[in-house]
Amino acid sequence: MAEQSGASVGPEDDDDATRSGAADTGGGLGAVSAFFRERPRLRTLAVAGPPYGVLILFFAIPLLAMLVVSFQTGEIGGAWTLSNYTDFLGSDTYLTVVWKTLLVSLQVTAIVATIGYALAYSIVRFSRRTTLLLLLVILPFWTSYIIRMYAWINILQSDGVLDSTLNMLGLPAVSLLYSEPAVLIGFTYVWLPLAVLPFYASLTNLDGDLIEASKDLGAGPIRTFTSVTLPMTINGVITGVVLVFIPTFGSFITPRLLGGTNNIMIGMVIENQFKSAFNWPFGAAIGMVISVVVVALLVLGTRLGGGLLATGGEEA
Repeated sequence: MAEQSGASVGPEDDDDATRSGAADTGGGLGAVSAFFRERPRLRTLAVAGPPYGVLILFFAIPLLAMLVVSFQTGEIGGAWTLSNYTDFLGSDTYLTVVWKTLLVSLQVTAIVATIGYALAYSIVRFSRRTTLLLLLVILPFWTSYIIRMYAWINILQSDGVLDSTLNMLGLPAVSLLYSEPAVLIGFTYVWLPLAVLPFYASLTNLDGDLIEASKDLGAGPIRTFTSVTLPMTINGVITGVVLVFIPTFGSFITPRLLGGTNNIMIGMVIENQFKSAFNWPFGAAIGMVISVVVVALLVLGTRLGGGLLATGGEEA
């Protein structure tokens, strides 16, 4: 058509069209930007609305539904009652399981925090291959949780990898499967990467001059660690502890696969109520009580840890 009309389309015409399109696009974006700039509340809602919507849809509403169901009898939609809570809180068997779950969770948290902090500290302070080491730390996440647990079954069972290795070394066999140490090993292996990452982040932001200043003032390694390093990284420590303690307290797969029937945790009881006993209101009541206990312990631990390790700085 251009040839027929005698007109020609050159590079200048293409540039003009491109600039015109860019101007139109920029004008559209500018109009949208001006629209939200003049309406700060609508701008805040557009930014914060989607994540809060997801939180309400997938956390708040299910939690509210579980609370409602926990006050019903036998089946969903039954009569209102407090018997689910009284039966659970009045049972020595269930409270014993809760106490044992708490002890296991505290042991796992202490082990993971100790190993994870030492590992993160060594990566930050003494290693030049930080990226490679962090990649190795998170490498287990590339494999399915269930597959990792079955791998540990193969290692810890009788005549497994561990027993075969001990026999080769002339040492007596040790069958750890379906025991509490097996549960601790499984939890430590699973949650260690979750603790290392926040520990590493807090240690990376630690000012090395503070450590050198502490040493110049005559403090030894232990005094420097307890007075400078640990208090300055306490936020990362608390984050790692929370990330380990909460999933351990509610876990049921690891104790079921590695602990057997002799190491029952409260997560297994809740699962049994939903999947085997089909007493959803009673399972929901247990879940609500455990949620309150975990939140209370975390608040107490956070306040206690912050108080014990306060740096003495001025409060805002």
